Amino acid sequence: MHGFWRLFAAGFLVWSAVLMPLGVWAAAKEAKKPVPKAKASTWTEYGRALQAVCGDLSVQVNTVPSGTVLWEYQAHKPLVPASLIKLLTSYAALKELGADYQFHTDVWTDRKPVHGVLSGSLWIKGYGDPYLIPERVWVLGQKVRSQGIRKVLGGIYVDDSAFDPPYEHLCLDNQCDRPHNPVISATAVNYNTVTVEILPEGDGGTAKNVRTFPATDDVAIRQEWQAQGNNPTEYRMNIQDPQRFAALTFRRALKEAGIQVMGAEAGPGPVPPQAHLLYRLESPPLSDVLYGLNRYSNNFMAEMILRVLGAHVYGFPGTAAKGCRAVENVLARLGVPASEMALDSGSGLTRTTRVSAAAFNTVLMAAHRDWDVGPEFLASFARSGEEGTLRKRMKACVSDYTVRGKTGTLRDVVGFSGYIGNLSGTAYAVTVIMNGVASPWDAREALDAFVTDIPRLASAKGQ
Repeated sequence: MHGFWRLFAAGFLVWSAVLMPLGVWAAAKEAKKPVPKAKASTWTEYGRALQAVCGDLSVQVNTVPSGTVLWEYQAHKPLVPASLIKLLTSYAALKELGADYQFHTDVWTDRKPVHGVLSGSLWIKGYGDPYLIPERVWVLGQKVRSQGIRKVLGGIYVDDSAFDPPYEHLCLDNQCDRPHNPVISATAVNYNTVTVEILPEGDGGTAKNVRTFPATDDVAIRQEWQAQGNNPTEYRMNIQDPQRFAALTFRRALKEAGIQVMGAEAGPGPVPPQAHLLYRLESPPLSDVLYGLNRYSNNFMAEMILRVLGAHVYGFPGTAAKGCRAVENVLARLGVPASEMALDSGSGLTRTTRVSAAAFNTVLMAAHRDWDVGPEFLASFARSGEEGTLRKRMKACVSDYTVRGKTGTLRDVVGFSGYIGNLSGTAYAVTVIMNGVASPWDAREALDAFVTDIPRLASAKGQ
């Protein structure tokens, strides 16, 4: 599982991690002029440095495991946290669902096969599996064959009634076409995205050879595109009709398994009352799914888990509102005041969610003390200088300290929440939320300098 995440990081998950267009980062970096800056040496000086690059700030630093506050600034003021909210979604999911929880996708039929022929149809009903990748849809096709089915006379239908609404396209900052603004549905194949590769014909001619991953028979996708120069061009696209896409992808998997599907129908349809369960496909455990969610900041996974969490606590159908209420209840049990949290997202794709730095540190401290969720929670974090969103950040830690945590970025928001610690057992919990950021590059630079210098500040007790 983890090997898959390493390979896939270069593709879609990198897009998911960046809530701001990469061009904005590049422009900010290009425009940045090298101006010598005096290095801060005390908590107060770092506080001023952070305030200088944002309009509003919430910070708290605690020792681990005692929880002693080393330094804070407006720690109880709720601000827009961006992707930091994924930590709260993950923690609540671990507490309510458990680390071994498995999502599932069911295949139903209204007839029993006779001599390998199914005279009826097949229905797929998903329950929010965020990891229904093409390889697992292929397995689903093979499992149907193992039931003795060789021909299906009816069609293929998808039931997305486990979520309400059955289909949502989240869109922030009018960038609806970007894959980091995901399409959410209870049955979601390949994160409800498709990669289209266009092989050009001649110099800048129209591409006639269009390949997709996963392979699909959807005519709406396999259309002619204008090639860009002589080189192959690759696009990652959100699916606008997830039920039809899932049905057609499943039909392709059945064909590859040696099963003929005679019916032309493929699309949405509720499982009929008289249907019986043919096969249930279960996902890897939640702990494995969180590895990719937090390390690469996957918005799609966070929103899927939020709705599953809501359904688990309050009943189907799963909704974002139910999921947010479940997360808020988990935080309330930890003692986080209602005035320090207002949630309407599981991923951070919003400017109306508000959470304080102190609330995040409360979760960090609680997870560190809780052996039922703490190891899986920590394992999902990005690590400085390693994989994930911290791969190229926070390498300049003093002594032998390592940073493990979650980044958060919007066009005008920069944040971090996590731990900095060493093998000797000394560790600190830290959350920094900056709103009203004019230059994300400068804000990130100031944040990284502060976080990596916390061990020295703590030992010096500088003010």
